[in-house]
Amino acid sequence: MSNKVEEIDSGGISESENNGEITGSFAKVNGTGFILDDKPYYVIGANYWQAMNLGMVKGNRSRVIQDLKTLKENGINCVRIMAGSEGPPGEPQRMYPALMNSPGEYDESVFEGLDWFLDQLRHAKMTAIMTLSNYWQWSGGFAQYVYWADNSSQIPYPEWGKDFTPFIKYAERFYSDPKVLDTCQKYYLDHVRTVVNRKNTVNGIVYKDDPVIFSWELANEPQDVSGENGHEYVYKWIDSTAGYIKSLDKNHLVTSGAEGKHGKDWFITMHRSKHIDFTSAHIWVENWGYYKSDDSSIENFKKAENFMLNFLQSVSDWSTDILHKPILLGEYGMARDAWSGVSKYSPDATTTNRDKYFTAIANKILELEKQKKFTGHMFWAYSGIARPSDNYPQWIGDPPHEPPGWYSVYDADKNTLKIFAAHFKEILKLIN
Repeated sequence: MSNKVEEIDSGGISESENNGEITGSFAKVNGTGFILDDKPYYVIGANYWQAMNLGMVKGNRSRVIQDLKTLKENGINCVRIMAGSEGPPGEPQRMYPALMNSPGEYDESVFEGLDWFLDQLRHAKMTAIMTLSNYWQWSGGFAQYVYWADNSSQIPYPEWGKDFTPFIKYAERFYSDPKVLDTCQKYYLDHVRTVVNRKNTVNGIVYKDDPVIFSWELANEPQDVSGENGHEYVYKWIDSTAGYIKSLDKNHLVTSGAEGKHGKDWFITMHRSKHIDFTSAHIWVENWGYYKSDDSSIENFKKAENFMLNFLQSVSDWSTDILHKPILLGEYGMARDAWSGVSKYSPDATTTNRDKYFTAIANKILELEKQKKFTGHMFWAYSGIARPSDNYPQWIGDPPHEPPGWYSVYDADKNTLKIFAAHFKEILKLIN
């Protein structure tokens, strides 16, 4: 048996290979791992946050069908998608149309897009992590809730490449400012209740009864809060919110959506609630200053790789040895080679370092999976047949506040996709 994930030709994934086949049961926690149908279950996943908008009648359903087919053929069994976006129309740096235009006011056409997409996952025998809100501005998120609760000031949208601190201080009021947190939480929990109790208009299944949903995620990347009461504020929000979801839905797992970048103490704060079933981590070596996409040197790549290996080991140890919970890597990515002669945002740029990096991540997680210290990984983000040159909105893998093409994985990126197919084959050896 090989101990490493190689770049191999998958030859397609047989439907009889059921690490993730939807049979009517729900994923459960078993020690520091997951089980489905009494078998170990490992996530090989993709971020496809734009799913509900693509699933709209006015979205691009034919693209979704093709994208899911390609993902399935390459071993992907789970997608991480937005199940909440807040708006009104016209705000900058947002995904539109939003699911919720104002508190309690929903765009039914977007909700029906989410219904349709979940039904497509059933046909594809895949599952979904449902992200209920967002710390960041690109889907409205926490800042939009703060503005709804206190519209006396404007949202300080961050400028690309500049200081995000004013925005972060504004968004963190969602769970740290006594003047607005009760109102914010009311609006948010009303949304949670609406989504969890939603009856799918395509197949009639209530979301809380749908095994296609792998888990609920409280938000995308909730951040730390400075000050002496910061841990208390964040823990209270996570614990009460996750507990509320559990009171509505006895079937599904719940996680936080946190990155893990703030160190051990914050990682524990964001996951120690008894209502959080598994821990979450994200890793971004370029965004965090450990990689330069325009540097072709081996030293540059090794710096990123070494940081990644140490980070994965640390969050694994914190989760399984201290909290005794499973851990899932919910996001990671790497830009295309900016030193290849064309812009790193261009689909024509090579993916030499990205493929090496993704393979190294898969190998490290496979090593930890064999020790029952990790449960899977989800790359950011799948663009499928879309390209940055498409007419607006492109709905590629990069959210609307980022340069299009930065972290997108396309259907033509065969070498990248083969990495996931290879990992899938190694996982089958673990469960059979």
